[in-house]
Amino acid sequence: MDLKDNPFVTHDKNSTEEKLIVQLHEQRIDGRVTRIATFGDQQVWWELAGPNESLPQPLLAHDLAATALVFVAMHRGQDMHIDGPVTFSLLKNMEDLIACWVAWRPDLYRHINISATRELPDDAIRLPRNPQAVAAFSGGLDASFTAWRHVTGRAGRRSYHLLAGVLIQGFDIALNADAAFAISTASAADSLQSINVPMVTLKTNWREVACVNWEMEFGNGVATCLRNWQGSAHAGLVGSDEDYTRLVLPWGGNPITYAMLSSRDFQIVYDGGEFARTEKAERILDWETGLHNLRVCWEGPLTGRNCGRCEKCLRTKLNFMAVGAELPESLAGKPSDAQIRALRAANHAQLLLLEEIAKIAEQRNIKDPWVSALKLTIRKNRFLNKFTLFGAISRVLGKIKRQLVSR
Repeated sequence: MDLKDNPFVTHDKNSTEEKLIVQLHEQRIDGRVTRIATFGDQQVWWELAGPNESLPQPLLAHDLAATALVFVAMHRGQDMHIDGPVTFSLLKNMEDLIACWVAWRPDLYRHINISATRELPDDAIRLPRNPQAVAAFSGGLDASFTAWRHVTGRAGRRSYHLLAGVLIQGFDIALNADAAFAISTASAADSLQSINVPMVTLKTNWREVACVNWEMEFGNGVATCLRNWQGSAHAGLVGSDEDYTRLVLPWGGNPITYAMLSSRDFQIVYDGGEFARTEKAERILDWETGLHNLRVCWEGPLTGRNCGRCEKCLRTKLNFMAVGAELPESLAGKPSDAQIRALRAANHAQLLLLEEIAKIAEQRNIKDPWVSALKLTIRKNRFLNKFTLFGAISRVLGKIKRQLVSR
């Protein structure tokens, strides 16, 4: 077949390389919006369900098609063309995004160019008069902190009215894990209802189809999900992973590349970066319903509830213990010293989070035996993480474990 007859291939005058052509369309029925990005013979889709007033308005720009597939294009080293309108400011920021990731991970990504059928001026999309945002809401500690501080106005001038809390299926909860998602939906809805924030569920196959490396790209996946509300909200809020003093780079969720995934009309906000995770735990102690429904676990036998034994469950318990707080019902049962000594930090980011807990416990004059057990496990993990082979084996085993859990 002559390539010029292929609708998914275009050619620059000075190049014979194929472009990745992306087309975006949507389907709307009462209480549901589905958007599909087609590239070649593949599709990425997002299925949104919730109150009509909390769902995004009809598509004005195809920016989310660009953010959804930029890592696929970079991994292939293939220029990308969006067959639709894209805002100038997003295209401008994504030039920095591409340069940044190529510099950070040249083993994974190559430089590409992005074009669109039409570039929209910055004032093309009219925004609501009052500042409002959508927030990624898993029910976890970071997400709960973000929702609580914006609803209570504790974010100061940065506070937004929350149009919706968005619970995503297809990331930590697999698309085929319907029972787990139903449990998570019920608890997240209860938490959000207690603060008068509507909930929207969003199912997507992005991770299965368009994600090359999860640790480097998960933030892009979340940001793209929130970008569905471009034109309906001013911002998408993502709870910060690490605080500003403990940033790990390169890493998928960080304030640098979230800014590069923003456009002038829709900002991706790395929310709460001035607070350590332990400090976040302390600042939601007055949200009883949020604590009751707190969900941090992805390793347990039934994702959707906390197993209480995995690294993240144990670490989150220590966050509360480091400020002398009682453990919430959702994370009941203090860890034993033996469990703490056995903790394994699979990467440098997790090790920094353990070090944060020990530091804050010292500052709060917590002298319980578990603090000594934690310091011992930190020293052990520093030693083990020096061995590249051990780290590689841990990553492979972790990947296998996640695959087994998602089945």
